[in-house]
Amino acid sequence: MIELQEVSKSFGDVVALSRLTMSATDGQVTGFLGPNGAGKSTTLKLIMGEIRPDIGDVSVFDEDPFNNALLKKRIGYVSEHDDLYPWMKGKQFVRSLARLVLPREQAETAAKEALSKVGLGVKGKRIGAYSKGMKQRLKVAAGIAHHPDLLILDEPFGGLDPLGRREMKQLVSELNQQGVTVLISSHILYELDEMSTRMVLIHRGQALAEGPPTEILNLIDQFPHQILFQAPPTELHTLSKLLIEEDIVKSITFNKEKEREDLVVITETPTTFYPVATRIIAENGLLIKHLESQTDNIEAIFDYLT
Repeated sequence: MIELQEVSKSFGDVVALSRLTMSATDGQVTGFLGPNGAGKSTTLKLIMGEIRPDIGDVSVFDEDPFNNALLKKRIGYVSEHDDLYPWMKGKQFVRSLARLVLPREQAETAAKEALSKVGLGVKGKRIGAYSKGMKQRLKVAAGIAHHPDLLILDEPFGGLDPLGRREMKQLVSELNQQGVTVLISSHILYELDEMSTRMVLIHRGQALAEGPPTEILNLIDQFPHQILFQAPPTELHTLSKLLIEEDIVKSITFNKEKEREDLVVITETPTTFYPVATRIIAENGLLIKHLESQTDNIEAIFDYLT
């Protein structure tokens, strides 16, 4: 359904992609993973037909996506940025985007259905009062209102707390079960492994690996992972105690900076760690404000694979 063959793209002296070959299969959730600056955004722009490759071929549904208005109607896109209008209400925003593709009456119905599908319903308050999680769901609703065959999600977990990330994963899985093919990009591997049926790893503009998540995970599980948690001190201390009891961490460090305290965990079994940590947080109602894999280690993982 999506095919890139020997694709290269440069912007001036900057080489964004170099002979990239990758694919995404119809009916599946394809995780598109790479560190920041790896070429993910350039690849997505090529798939959506916003730019042309310098060399190579890009095909979506067996068509050239560049300047292809009819093909764009089959694609839904959710940006990593909050490209929202805070003075609008949720249904008004989704409906206005659906009107780009659908007649007025159909757009009204489609907006209601999309909001219901993502668990928002028809909210009366303005977007400016939405939480981060609600905004992410609203963007997904806008991306699926016109019933696309392909949904592209660009870093949809950004800014979400662990519970919000869990809900987003469930939403993606539900949409896929309803027949939507999904391509989802992230720089955090373990946000994608549970929901993806296929994964593509990109680094420095080239595909490093492509295949089922189990094969990809086997490549990197031996590399230690460092995870940062931010929360009130009492929550962090509770979390650290529970993680130690599960025997899934190599080391735990508390970093204090003025009024803030961070918890840094190193694990050598990331495949086990992430679902267990999410379960612990959910079951104990811990107020984790922020969780992320440390960028330096993500970069190191990819350097390690090369």
